[in-house]
Amino acid sequence: MPENDDSLARIRARCKKEPYPKLLGIEVLEIKPGYARVAMQFKPEMQNIFGMLHGGAVFSLLDEAFQLACNARGEVAVAQQVNTYFLAAARPGANLMAEAKEVNATRKTALYEVLVFELGDDGQADCKLASAQAMAYRKGDELPIDKNGELKV
Repeated sequence: MPENDDSLARIRARCKKEPYPKLLGIEVLEIKPGYARVAMQFKPEMQNIFGMLHGGAVFSLLDEAFQLACNARGEVAVAQQVNTYFLAAARPGANLMAEAKEVNATRKTALYEVLVFELGDDGQADCKLASAQAMAYRKGDELPIDKNGELKV
């Protein structure tokens, strides 16, 4: 199924209603076929037992970028495997950004590189926090999202 502007519009509309990213304060910065950028601020409730940013919060941010990038092609794609490497700790209150880029795609699978950065005061990527390789399985089904971002039943 070829990607189209309608697919991107439906995904953007769905993002505004997706509950889990809202819970974490994840903001969508950019979506296009095979690519996505999202952002989030490290809030005190995201701390682990050591006061550092919880790995689950980092994973959630990179997974959001991954799901948007691979579903922006207009068909359902689901995570098959994600290998994540945590490289550095974020400063409390830091602004974070995840960027997912398609590396390779076949009819049924697609491989993505996903990076998570802490942003500097200038809003630019300052410190790499995590790196992941993520494999998506393409189901071949059209996105079950209508133009208002509601799931089709």
